[in-house]
Amino acid sequence: MNAPLLATRALTSGYERDLPIVREVGMEVHEGEFLLLLGPNGAGKSTLVKTIAGLVPVHAGAVTLGGADLTALAPHERLRHGLAFVPQTENVFTTMSIHENLLIAAQVLPRPDRAGRIAALYDMFPDLARLRSLRAGQLSGGQRQMLAVARALIVGPSVLILDEPSAGLAPKVVSEVFARLREINRGGVTTVLVEQNVKAALAIADRAVVLVEGRVRLDAPAAGLAESDTLGKLFLGGHGRQHGTTTEDRG
Repeated sequence: MNAPLLATRALTSGYERDLPIVREVGMEVHEGEFLLLLGPNGAGKSTLVKTIAGLVPVHAGAVTLGGADLTALAPHERLRHGLAFVPQTENVFTTMSIHENLLIAAQVLPRPDRAGRIAALYDMFPDLARLRSLRAGQLSGGQRQMLAVARALIVGPSVLILDEPSAGLAPKVVSEVFARLREINRGGVTTVLVEQNVKAALAIADRAVVLVEGRVRLDAPAAGLAESDTLGKLFLGGHGRQHGTTTEDRG
């Protein structure tokens, strides 16, 4: 198999050095893949993706993208390397219009490229084009999530990471958001999704990684996982398996 596009190596992180939340996580994401990150509440999923994005301190280990070590880089520097992150909350400027949100996101691009990139995103998200003068705070939950995704895509990233984009959305809207994320992935953007809506997310993912107490307990194809009893056991605190071997705590 080809080298992973995005990888963590024995990654340990947390807000305080003596209280790690993510513990020695080794995870690989290959180009074009749609990876789903699952786990019970408090498992460290959001902390892991925030660490990858540069928002949580790394205590040990490394984050690499395309073979480049991103571990010591600031979030905006990781963005320039092609790593885009959509947080669960505060992911748009609610008092600004859709167009103003995109203009601000486009500031990282060379000035001659900005208008063309925004136009391309309007082609990708026709609802945003139609409502471009509307304040983001007036959008529906699904429209606001699509604006957040469009802002992240403005730089043409190689990897898009999303932290629970379905939170607070009605089931029909969740289906629409997930369908759009799958389209984006099939368009060539490698995707990592943190999600509590397990069944719906497994339907669009290629592979799932399950965290329990900050450690990887399962790494398996998404197909058929929703019907197995493995996830239930892991969410209830079982140890599970990783790459065919039991994954007891290694300290």
